[in-house]
Amino acid sequence: MDRQGITPATMALLWRLTGLSLLAAVWIAGKSGETGLILVLFLAVLALARWRFALPPWTTLLDQGACIAAGLSWPEARFAFGLPVFDSLLAMHPEYLLPTVVALSLLRTWSIPVAAALGAAAAAGASLHLWARQLLRVREEADRERGQRYELESLKAELLSANLRVARLAETAERGRIARDLHDHAGHEITAALLALEAFRKVWEEGDPEAGELLEQATGRVAEGMRLLRRTVHDMAPAGVVGLGTLKEICRRFGACPVKLAVHGETGTVPTHAWGVLGPCLKEALTNAVRHAAAPRIDVSLDVGPHIVRLCVHNPTRAGATSGWDHRGKVRHPGGGRGIGLHNLNQRVKAVGGSLTTDSTGGFRLVCVLPLDQRHLEERNCREDPDS
Repeated sequence: MDRQGITPATMALLWRLTGLSLLAAVWIAGKSGETGLILVLFLAVLALARWRFALPPWTTLLDQGACIAAGLSWPEARFAFGLPVFDSLLAMHPEYLLPTVVALSLLRTWSIPVAAALGAAAAAGASLHLWARQLLRVREEADRERGQRYELESLKAELLSANLRVARLAETAERGRIARDLHDHAGHEITAALLALEAFRKVWEEGDPEAGELLEQATGRVAEGMRLLRRTVHDMAPAGVVGLGTLKEICRRFGACPVKLAVHGETGTVPTHAWGVLGPCLKEALTNAVRHAAAPRIDVSLDVGPHIVRLCVHNPTRAGATSGWDHRGKVRHPGGGRGIGLHNLNQRVKAVGGSLTTDSTGGFRLVCVLPLDQRHLEERNCREDPDS
């Protein structure tokens, strides 16, 4: 049964019980004796069996046989044909109703009430059959959508996990490179300087005139080691801006109109893959704002919360300018086509579990909301507090 408690099977049971109740009332009013009682009980047993078990459609022939046998001595049994008519149409097997048509024609028991009762039974059975088929299609579609949603969630989890593994591998490789540089270059020079200082101490104690030369060599070794250390530390810094610096650099280099960036929250909690999505969103919004909306200024806000990060880019339309955005927030092109920039961004945002919305009221507003990766936050907290 569904959540409302009403299904085609429930309605079929209620229809059978209603038909049996009316047939029992006809039997009581007519006082036909044992024939009507036996027919009612037989049809009731079959009705309960169909409710409890999935009986094959041919079993309606048993109902019709009982109705034909009872009709020989009880004329009102012709109304009982409504039950097998209902069950045959419910199973969408009208060919099994041939005995009913033949029997009613031979016994000459057709009448307007009988035709109305059988027609109502046929309509009810066919309607419930169509309802059941529609409900089955809806459930199959819902199951299919749930399966696809589960696959997408699994794929998103795998992508986030792969991104985390790649970040770990990159961090491990960078640590290995730094360790090799320190060992092969700075470590070598410092070791050589230590040996030169030990040799200087010995010759200096002996008053050897070469002591000054050894001291000069040791000083040069130490200076070279310091130079290599500074170079290694310098190489540890990223070649370009990352994180929040990416958004600041995009706003700084955008010279078409003034851009104001407001940041709220702890940006250090934003994972690397999220910055890789926020940057392109900001670029696309800034470019479209000038190209299609003639924006006099652009306001950018970045809000970082406990569970989400939200980027909002808003620009009003210059007075007297024709907006290049339609009422649904899509770009208008001279040829009537649609830009693919927002479409591609929407796909990238959805790939990481976020959402991208646009609004053309009072200019244009683009809002990108991304979930924060809890595993990334836990790993970051562990790195900041290794004793926890």
